[in-house]
Amino acid sequence: MVDLLKDKSFESITIRDISQAAMINRGTFYTYYRDKYEVIASYQSQMIKDIDRLLYENISGESLNLLNDQQLQETIEGFFNYLKDNRERVMVIAAGLGTSALSEYFSHHMFDFYKVKSQEFGVEFESEVDEEYLITYMIHAHMGLLFKWLTDGCVVPVSKMADFIETFTVKGVFKAVGI
Repeated sequence: MVDLLKDKSFESITIRDISQAAMINRGTFYTYYRDKYEVIASYQSQMIKDIDRLLYENISGESLNLLNDQQLQETIEGFFNYLKDNRERVMVIAAGLGTSALSEYFSHHMFDFYKVKSQEFGVEFESEVDEEYLITYMIHAHMGLLFKWLTDGCVVPVSKMADFIETFTVKGVFKAVGI
């Protein structure tokens, strides 16, 4: 799928194209997948499992104050390294679903992650509405940075991207630029 997308749009790729590129017959393809959208769904499912493992295993504790800064930095860098190493697959998913659909899917998933971690760390909000708006704001800000970075070819170093996420999230955008 990755190689085919270099020459064709997702819409124009056929099961025959996929089978020929994979050097399998169409029957073998249908043994594993119903259609090309299921191929995309399998990429997406694996990506979410990998990211979950990375985030849930490395960001834990009883309070945000006890969270090790080095561990957080390494986790954010690990996340960016994962995306960089799997950039072609992420771009295939985006091509198959559309960037906005992938962003929406991933945003819902990350919303659940932030909600779980907020509760785990005992972060208290004045209301559930405040929590939902704050989490939504953070997710969409992070998604914007991630997609820009991926679309630009991951040329900005992973450590700098991790610094961006930490700085913008912890200090806030205006403080980050000195306002």
